[in-house]
Amino acid sequence: MADGPESEPFRLATSASHLLHRAEQLASDRFEHLVGDTITLRQFAVLAAIAEMPGLSQSDLVRATGIDRSTLADTVQRMEKRGWISRTTAPLDARAHAVHLASSGATLLASATRHARAADAAILDLLPRTKRRTFLNILTKLAKLSDEAAAKAERDAKREAKRAAKDEKKKKQKPVSEARKRDGARK
Repeated sequence: MADGPESEPFRLATSASHLLHRAEQLASDRFEHLVGDTITLRQFAVLAAIAEMPGLSQSDLVRATGIDRSTLADTVQRMEKRGWISRTTAPLDARAHAVHLASSGATLLASATRHARAADAAILDLLPRTKRRTFLNILTKLAKLSDEAAAKAERDAKREAKRAAKDEKKKKQKPVSEARKRDGARK
């Protein structure tokens, strides 16, 4: 559903991107109001994802939380310094880190969880009871579509990198094979 014809001014009040941003601000504000400044909603999401699946790599955490790579790397580094999480070399990939909850992170997660649930309830309470499930279904669908788009982009990037490497290899082999042809013609 478009904002309107191209000649009309852009309206924030009907912009899906802007409205989603405002909804995210509402969620963060509700969470912060209930939990205080001990932990952010983003940090809570990281702790919750680690608790659900201990040993995730940072790349897995990007996919699980929807937080971009650079922000997540900074967040994880700060959380490790605070003693909330620990990172070890991943068993299957020495280049990756497996992330685990530290005991203080598990304690913080447990105390913040009731606040997160209360923040969710406060947001849903703003909607008519008959619209809440539909709202959650739409958000779930958007998250799923986002995950699928990110996975496709990752696959496409890997495919393109392989193609570029293959092309580069061919370029390097071409002069060698041309030299062999010239040498063969001279004999």
